[in-house]
Amino acid sequence: MSRSRKEMRKGYLRNRLFSMAVIRTLGPIVFKKLNVKMDYYKPKNKTFLLIANHTDALDPGFIVGGMDRYIRFVASDHVTRAPLLGPFVKILCGCIVKRRGNPPEVLINDIIDSLKADVSVGLFAEGSTSLNGETGYMSANTGKLVKDSGAALITWRFTGGYLRSPRWANTNKKGPVRGGVVNEYSPEELANMTVEEVNEVIRRDTYVNAFEVQREKKDKYTGENMAEYLERILYVCPKCKEIGDLHSKGDFFKCHSCGYNVEYGTDAFFHSEDNEVIFDNVLDWDKWQRKIWKEKVLAAKDGELIFEDKDQVIRTIKDDQKIPVSEHATFQLYKDKFVIITETETYNLPVESLNRVWIAAKDSLIVVNDEHYFDVEGVEVKRAAIKYVAAWMYLRGKDFV
Repeated sequence: MSRSRKEMRKGYLRNRLFSMAVIRTLGPIVFKKLNVKMDYYKPKNKTFLLIANHTDALDPGFIVGGMDRYIRFVASDHVTRAPLLGPFVKILCGCIVKRRGNPPEVLINDIIDSLKADVSVGLFAEGSTSLNGETGYMSANTGKLVKDSGAALITWRFTGGYLRSPRWANTNKKGPVRGGVVNEYSPEELANMTVEEVNEVIRRDTYVNAFEVQREKKDKYTGENMAEYLERILYVCPKCKEIGDLHSKGDFFKCHSCGYNVEYGTDAFFHSEDNEVIFDNVLDWDKWQRKIWKEKVLAAKDGELIFEDKDQVIRTIKDDQKIPVSEHATFQLYKDKFVIITETETYNLPVESLNRVWIAAKDSLIVVNDEHYFDVEGVEVKRAAIKYVAAWMYLRGKDFV
């Protein structure tokens, strides 16, 4: 064994002792309080790569608590910048940090190095928590990583997590979360599979449609202001097709243009006293609105303003620190570019120049090219940043999945 791997094991031993002490002490208390039920599982293989669907920021802790094994999880760099959570996951839990802008090979090598040092690794193939209740896009390179690692593969599935902790909401609901291992594949089994076959078993094992499960389970998810911040995911009215005029208040979600109004119930479905429910759940509504938004974006003329959001807080990222740029900026979408207008400067960001556009945390829009790294937040404005990610994909000739 190389010296570097000996050092790795020594460092991870400290992380393991700390993490397991926390999980074993607080795990039962947290699980009971949050109504979390994990099916306990003892892995057959000493070292493994665990891949799960992602529904809640607490998923890594739920998994470790359900296996009683130290797992080094992959965490996005925006998590490590969080004031309280950041140092915990980065230093004390020894997470592998996925830094935006780094070549994929850097992350892959970090994962494989950990596995070669007999430290199991956990990752969420979607990269972030589910937007609409359905397991999201998984890179086709995931299967190759599994095969190249030479380690065993464990697949894990959560249900109920999205309904308890919707990504669009500011506060969690009270309701059950379940989880457990779906399958464990030995290195020998994986060696006899193609990359696509490995990808297929991961997709199959981790796939969840939260609302299909809920129609069967009929669990209750209670709380205050049940519909608050639905604007973060739903932005096209299903009745009048107006964009950006949907507003939440308490348990209700209403279009100010046509008056369409639904209530978000404790069953996680939409209801209406007027029997005017067009889509009874977030997922179906979101899938429909993507088609409407795509048509609007692609039909826009050159130089036409497609959409804008005002009073945006703009920060740039440097050395893992957020540096303020403006607290009252306007973010605009055109067919060929994004535009950021601040009090002192205008940034034109051509679509073809952008390396990545994505969502971090609840609703922060991250826009990156070779010159700029912008974090755009609607701190005082309820709006759907995700529509800009979808638009960027559509304008590049790709679908948003």
